[in-house]
Amino acid sequence: MLNLILKNLFRRKTRTLLTVAGIAVGVAAIVALGAMGEGLRTGYLSMFSGSGADLIMMQKGAWDITIGAVDEDTVNQVAALPEVRAATGMVVGNVTAPGAMYFFVFGYDPDGFAIKRFQIVEGQPLGASHSATRGSHEILLGKQAASVMRLKVGDTLRLTGGAFHVVGIYTSGSGFEDAAAVLSLADAQRLLQKPRQLGAVQIKLNDARQIEQVRAELERRYPRLTISQSSQTADQQQWITYIQGFALGIALLAVVIGGVGMTNAVMMSTFERTREIGTLRALGWSRRRVLTMVLGESVMLGMIGGLAGCAVGAALIGALGQSPAMSFLQGNVSLPLIGQGLLTAMALGAAGGVYPARWASRLLPIEALRYEGGSGAEARLRTSRVKSETLRSLARRRRRTALTIVGISIGLAAVVALNGIADGFIVMFNQMMMTTDVDLVVQQRDTSDLAYSAVNERVGREIAALPDVQSVSGIVISAVETNEAPIFLIMGYAPYEPAIEHFKIVEGRGLSGNREVMIGRSAVDVLKVKVGEVIRLANVGFRVVGIFETGVSYENSAGVISLRDAQALVGKPRQVTMYGIKLNDPQRAQAIAATIEAHLPDVAVSPASEFAENLPDMKRSYAAMGAISALAILVGGIGMMNTMIMSVYERTREIGTLRALGWRRLRVLLTVLKESLALSLIGVVAGAVLAWLLGVLLRQIPLWGDMVRISFSPALLTQALIVALILGLLGGSYPAWRAANLSPAEALRYE
Repeated sequence: MLNLILKNLFRRKTRTLLTVAGIAVGVAAIVALGAMGEGLRTGYLSMFSGSGADLIMMQKGAWDITIGAVDEDTVNQVAALPEVRAATGMVVGNVTAPGAMYFFVFGYDPDGFAIKRFQIVEGQPLGASHSATRGSHEILLGKQAASVMRLKVGDTLRLTGGAFHVVGIYTSGSGFEDAAAVLSLADAQRLLQKPRQLGAVQIKLNDARQIEQVRAELERRYPRLTISQSSQTADQQQWITYIQGFALGIALLAVVIGGVGMTNAVMMSTFERTREIGTLRALGWSRRRVLTMVLGESVMLGMIGGLAGCAVGAALIGALGQSPAMSFLQGNVSLPLIGQGLLTAMALGAAGGVYPARWASRLLPIEALRYEGGSGAEARLRTSRVKSETLRSLARRRRRTALTIVGISIGLAAVVALNGIADGFIVMFNQMMMTTDVDLVVQQRDTSDLAYSAVNERVGREIAALPDVQSVSGIVISAVETNEAPIFLIMGYAPYEPAIEHFKIVEGRGLSGNREVMIGRSAVDVLKVKVGEVIRLANVGFRVVGIFETGVSYENSAGVISLRDAQALVGKPRQVTMYGIKLNDPQRAQAIAATIEAHLPDVAVSPASEFAENLPDMKRSYAAMGAISALAILVGGIGMMNTMIMSVYERTREIGTLRALGWRRLRVLLTVLKESLALSLIGVVAGAVLAWLLGVLLRQIPLWGDMVRISFSPALLTQALIVALILGLLGGSYPAWRAANLSPAEALRYE
């Protein structure tokens, strides 16, 4: 049976190779993206547990260590406990570096126990010169980072906020950390604008058997902090969970499209061999034996595609690790991950082969022996009412056409939906700034993410002193945990500044002081609160004083607290995420923006109507959308090419007849290309409908549904149409060329 299965697979080598390629791309996505997510989780685990710390203290409710804030004095207080051998603070953040939008930096006390885990392989440790300011403006580079950035000891590395002298190269055994850098704690706090703030406190005990006792004591003393064992801390970082979830979604997209192609290929292979299967049934083959043969072919295709995909995924991880922009996502290709990829591929093979195998096993020998294929009289009768020659050709194999359109539409729906979500976010964010009635928005220059933007209040005072400025409003935007939602958007405004006035109160009153919160109308039902009740944000109690509506769904799903409360909650003392500026004369906005940037080089100024387009978050999102679009084009193009090649094979004698009757090669080529393009255009319409349905489903998600809106702009639909045309051309070019170059004599002899 195995020899027969292999023989059947390699009858149509091109079809087999294309089917294997479609599965391989999906499995490669699973392996590569899964490896990056696992590598990130492993890196965080190494960061927390590699130092030998027994306990880790972090801000309760912070969704990631890069956002959390712990007071620096906590280190000395904890170190004074009799059960504690040593305590040391650390900060973690990411900045922009040459060629990298995200570059992680770690801040450690040069004399603390945690920094000793970084083994210097070249140069010297931080502060080895024993200068008055130990380790100031010095940096240690991970071995991977030094290699990718082509830096060595003695060079200078410029990061957002400063330049640093490379004094050493280290290795830690963690790919995540080896693609990053280590600074002194004081330098990292200045660079990340976290004065006297820590991301975490690492604690080493005299006796590890006292962990639970010490943890209970620390929880009693520091109710606003979470205390956990170092091995458990990585799993509490929400950022890792979202990265892994996003990676899984992309991988599943590629797998689903590849799986549709697999079903299509196996089905066409079975239809093509209908008379052969009829002969086997007439010779005594049982239904189970026929079913086993077809399922075996499908599973074998999946297995071959899975092996190829694992190899491609591992190679892709190695290539991405050499990219400065992606080096922080160091992959960790493990045996369980490879096993997951192979099992997924084999499951796809089995699922794709179920219907064709069942159809083949139920064939009656006498009917199968009379079967004439897709160009027989029955097929011609079915399509006789279709006037278009192109649509008539597609209608001959309705199942094949339908499956191809499904595969294309899923990929295009992903392209439309994801880009539409990014466009929708821009629309909502710009709308939010415009309804705030400001003309300019100021944020930190070259920050890697809006969440990390930190503008000193001194900047706000200097801008307010300009004669053309009417008012300046500081705004803090971040996310925290609540009991009802793992991530809840909060915005901090000064209660009596003009910018807060656009929150229209529909119940209760506005903010008048600290420890008060206004809740957006859309968030009220999800959080299950009403005016007068207390809600806990990042484990801090706030009294709900009002419910608001602004007409901006992004805001209506959030909460508004005082600026001082927001600064304390997210660890930005005397800092804001951005400033909204109201001008006396909006016509002078461009000139005033240039003046502000000239006098304050550490900030970037944008018109309120264009603010979101300039966010690093959006640039990163569109880069990710481009990668997903490329993946959809690749997998969809493979499926399209497979379909068109099968169509050409099936109609070889027909094409030979047309060539013998005088059809030129160009006419044959254009005929096949038109069919391919028609499939793509039908697919883009179906994809737009799927994307719209996805948008309807997303709006049903509690709390976040109002923030995730798909904007179907003409530009987006044009982009989807262009992607569809590229798909059609890529998928149809080779089959069209092959059909056009068929020799009439050979084609007429084809069986």
